[in-house]
Amino acid sequence: MYGYHDDISSIDEFFSRINQEEVFKHVFGNFEVGTYIKSPFRNDDSPGCWIQWYKGKLYFTDFANSGKANLDVIGVIQEYYSLTFKDAMTYILETDLYQGESEFKKYKSESIVSTTSNTLEFCPKPFDNYHKQFWSQYEITSSQLIEDNIFATKWYKVNGNVFTPYPQETTYTISFKEQGIKICRPKAKEYKWLTNTTKNTIGGTSNLPFIGDTLFISKSYKDWRVLTNLGKDVIYFQNEGMFPNMEILSTHLNMFTNVIVLFDNDEPGIIASNKLVEYINSHYKDKAMNIVLPFEEKDPADIIKAGKKQELINFLK
Repeated sequence: MYGYHDDISSIDEFFSRINQEEVFKHVFGNFEVGTYIKSPFRNDDSPGCWIQWYKGKLYFTDFANSGKANLDVIGVIQEYYSLTFKDAMTYILETDLYQGESEFKKYKSESIVSTTSNTLEFCPKPFDNYHKQFWSQYEITSSQLIEDNIFATKWYKVNGNVFTPYPQETTYTISFKEQGIKICRPKAKEYKWLTNTTKNTIGGTSNLPFIGDTLFISKSYKDWRVLTNLGKDVIYFQNEGMFPNMEILSTHLNMFTNVIVLFDNDEPGIIASNKLVEYINSHYKDKAMNIVLPFEEKDPADIIKAGKKQELINFLK
């Protein structure tokens, strides 16, 4: 009937095969039935919600949430990740909330990265509607994100301390494999990212040809993916102020005839791009130049978001 899993044929069988308490722990952490708690789905300053059993099902009860006063396991996952009913069921069945083998578990052994600065760990989750809407602004697809080792993030740990962002924050993690990870909070007003990478961690290198004409250098994953989608050969640094050691960077510079530095078109970005051009040209005479985007938007990703894709294409010709 439902067809969401090979061996699940009805809603009753779905509930018989899952661990409802584990689903609730997935969202609420450890809890006690009947104890007042705060809602993770809205701004809630005082505990006035509770979890209860009713006719064999576990419910989250919040009478302040109009129209969603009682959520079962499917409703909780729908609300937490902004998923459809079907996608919420599929999520439960395909993660370790299902009492069977989990395909999702394969990520967890790869998500812990330790360095001398920080020990960071993250738990990936499916791309929910918040993430899909966020990335679609830049014409970046879920399949590209997966290919690029970008993970929507359910929670992350910093030296053992756990942080659980709200779904609407669209927190995501960039995995550079053994070189570290970068946890990004694009909608935060401060502390937008946390990383244990170094200045020598360069993104996008696996997509480069063996030999090419022009290499673009950008300052972020979003700009890298936007430029890559436009057919450019690109790498990206951790930020505009972190230049890799030349012995690391030269591995990629040697593959190209020309280098174009494309940072933000604001004052800090222009200053940083001038410094990088000077740095590269001190080792490779007249190999690098920088360009400043003649747009109100400061970077390629924001230009795409503003609906000026063709203008950007024309400028980069």
